[in-house]
Amino acid sequence: MNGVIVVRSLLVADTGVTALVPAERIVAGMLPQGTSLPAISLMSVSSTDRNIAAPGPNRRVSERVQVTVLAASYPAAKAIIRAVRAAAADQMPAIDGLTDVTVHTDSAGPDFLDEETGIHMQTQDFRVSFNEAR
Repeated sequence: MNGVIVVRSLLVADTGVTALVPAERIVAGMLPQGTSLPAISLMSVSSTDRNIAAPGPNRRVSERVQVTVLAASYPAAKAIIRAVRAAAADQMPAIDGLTDVTVHTDSAGPDFLDEETGIHMQTQDFRVSFNEAR
């Protein structure tokens, strides 16, 4: 879940993102029922650590983090996705407890519409790599 923390820290620190989605609606994990729109949910998709023959105090981890944008309109969802990409792509943030952190874009998901609720959604994945203590 460290990759989720990394991406969330980039999003809540970016004024372009928080101008569109308040920081309290940018959450790690599932959004609570009844959350107002727009909102952003971040989840870990997969994580791999490198096992080496003579391990040191740290291990290198690569985690795929999915950012899901939920908005009341298609144009709003697209604007938020653009802001998310601008805030998190190709970054090397300083995060407590982690070293050598890098964030790059991975695949983008399709457009979704929940017809019952009228919620427009899109996903953007990020590849987050970092060293963490064993």
